[in-house]
Amino acid sequence: MPEIGARRKAMYFIVMIANLAADLLLPTLVLAALAPTGMPAAVRLAIGGTLLTGKAIGGRVESGEFRWRPAVVVALVPTMAIAGCYLAGLGSTASMVAGAVASGAVVVADLLRTRTRGKAGHPIDGFAVLVLVEVAAGVVLTAISGDARFALARGSFYVAIAGVVVLATTWSDRPLMRVALKPVASKGDPARAEAFERAWRNSRRFRMLYRAMTAGLGAVLLADAALRVVIIYSSPAEDVLQSSLTSQLPLFVLIGLWFAVGRGLAVPRAERLLDAELSNA
Repeated sequence: MPEIGARRKAMYFIVMIANLAADLLLPTLVLAALAPTGMPAAVRLAIGGTLLTGKAIGGRVESGEFRWRPAVVVALVPTMAIAGCYLAGLGSTASMVAGAVASGAVVVADLLRTRTRGKAGHPIDGFAVLVLVEVAAGVVLTAISGDARFALARGSFYVAIAGVVVLATTWSDRPLMRVALKPVASKGDPARAEAFERAWRNSRRFRMLYRAMTAGLGAVLLADAALRVVIIYSSPAEDVLQSSLTSQLPLFVLIGLWFAVGRGLAVPRAERLLDAELSNA
């Protein structure tokens, strides 16, 4: 049974990492894949942005509760609107605005559907509202500038949300890294798992180590979102492919530093505290 749990945890992390990679690389992949169509870079990136919006509205892939149907609708309807308007000769800016309006309409429809089908007092999906705000801002900014860099920078919005969510768990009773690393620390041993819980209750230092790792990951994501925008807008609008690749670099550096500090400093200290708690049992 512990082996099965460990395998499930490993799969969870693999899917989570793949999910994050998709968030970061999807617009760039679409930009490159649609290059043979001759569409302007701004239009191709706008299509990548609509696919990213669809993925965002579907929810967390690693949770096993991803909503495929609304994700596909939110991705395809705006994509067809953008491509249809551009092929009809309406121009890049008008096509991107049409796609953003279509995204907003579908997200609103999904919010209303889930609201009316939910139980009385069921809370509104806060993430869907954030996506809707981003889409609404996209309509305005795209109409004003028609800048391809804005479409590329949209991924930063979702990275920033992830950073805020991670930080929000820091001072809760279940910070992200406590939940994520407990199976690793317990090594499938029920006695170590119980010792982990006792250490969490009894040791302020033990709690602070896991809170610090959680806060560090949240800070990394927020820093990456900010640096991504700076890099994208520091490059000429016509060099979006190069800037899209360059803007990925800070995350790899920051995650590498966070992992090195966590694995080299925080994890060994937490393990010593856990071993001490286990020996005192």
